[in-house]
Amino acid sequence: MNKYVLQLYVNGNSPTSMEAVEMLQTICKENLKGNCELEIIDIQVEPDKAEEAGILAIPTLVRKWPLPETRIIGALSVKTRVLTGLGIASDLN
Repeated sequence: MNKYVLQLYVNGNSPTSMEAVEMLQTICKENLKGNCELEIIDIQVEPDKAEEAGILAIPTLVRKWPLPETRIIGALSVKTRVLTGLGIASDLN
């Protein structure tokens, strides 16, 4: 299995951002068995990173690796939606 490189753009401690962080940490631990690198980028602290990446909505999850790069925008609280969006649901069966 390839190592997944993920970037999660959040807005401080907003409820949707906190749900997204929790969901991604769970997926990294349980579904990817720790075989992922998750960078959490708070747009309040690092607005330049969000601008450079063209982030228009929060939360946004970017799968940097494996290619192709993909993005999931909006609520990330539904695990099956996140797994499918990352293209890892089929890797787990």
